[in-house]
Amino acid sequence: MTRSETLDIVAAHRGDAALVVGPGANSGLLYVRCDSPASLYNMDMAYSAPVGLGIALARPDRKVLVVEGEGSFFAGSTVLSTIWRMRPKNLLVLVTDNGVWGTGDGREPSATAYGVDLSALALASGWEQKHVHFCGQAAALSDELSLAMRQEGPHFFVCKNEAAADENLGSGSKRPRPQRHILDCAVLMRHALRGDGSLKPLPEASPDGG
Repeated sequence: MTRSETLDIVAAHRGDAALVVGPGANSGLLYVRCDSPASLYNMDMAYSAPVGLGIALARPDRKVLVVEGEGSFFAGSTVLSTIWRMRPKNLLVLVTDNGVWGTGDGREPSATAYGVDLSALALASGWEQKHVHFCGQAAALSDELSLAMRQEGPHFFVCKNEAAADENLGSGSKRPRPQRHILDCAVLMRHALRGDGSLKPLPEASPDGG
């Protein structure tokens, strides 16, 4: 399964969920696929899941979807035990795992390339098996994510992606990037979660500002 296939499925099943995306290619790719005011892009490394947890606890009536690469997520993976302790029913965390750091030249192996198993880490942190999903095929991911979005959570997905087929490795200029600064994202997210429809969308940032 490629990263593009994974994010196509995420976009198809997002619905009105609040979205928090980690740094790197995932943010730009989801911006062009399913942007909405309730979206935070390029959250700092290791902070996507903790921020998503906070939003889920503050708004238990709203689904919250976190998408993060395996390198960034593993850097803050102790959040797994906190999520399971708090058990917000509306939170889903999805990790795209291609075994390669997506910054720089896109060739540096991440921890999962050397045997780290994030789904096993969730289980070791206390998670129940039915809340942990390991997906390597697009059809399975689509079915399981669709079901999880309708069920009580939390849910944790690890999606194995093929680095060799990833067109968005590295930090090249051709990689899509969100055209909105993270501070503007935060303002829009706050108003979206409050249900304040009076706020007009902010102007898009320049291509080099995202």
